[in-house]
Amino acid sequence: MKKLLLGLLVLASLSVASAQGRLFGEALGGDLRLAPGFSLSLNATAGAERLLGPLDLRGGIAIAAAGGGASFGIFADVLYPLELQSVKLNLGGGLGLQFGGGSEFDLRGIAGLEFPIQSYFSLLTELRLVLGFAGGGTAVGLDILVGPRVYFR
Repeated sequence: MKKLLLGLLVLASLSVASAQGRLFGEALGGDLRLAPGFSLSLNATAGAERLLGPLDLRGGIAIAAAGGGASFGIFADVLYPLELQSVKLNLGGGLGLQFGGGSEFDLRGIAGLEFPIQSYFSLLTELRLVLGFAGGGTAVGLDILVGPRVYFR
């Protein structure tokens, strides 16, 4: 029975791995939060195209500075890419956790444009609406992200 379960697990892993598209990284993307207060963060992200059917999946870490303090965060996003003539439109959402002076749970709505430069390199810009929950309160933020995306295969 254990061998059968292990075999099914390996088969499922191989089918998911063969269905996915290229792997990508978004190293050192900059994030500027405009509301409710000014903050600046740097993100390092890794992901894969078509990991969940037509959906892209990515996750990463963020280091942010705001109000004289620093925070560390992790996040995961699901994106639905739409191919336009020379630009890719990414729509999606995600979850995030931030740790610093306090902890915060985020819900993220994402709309972004990807401008291909080479087959393995593109510039990415995103607008994110962030709903954060911390300490019994709620905050709404608007983030602008600009940075490179590099494809690994």
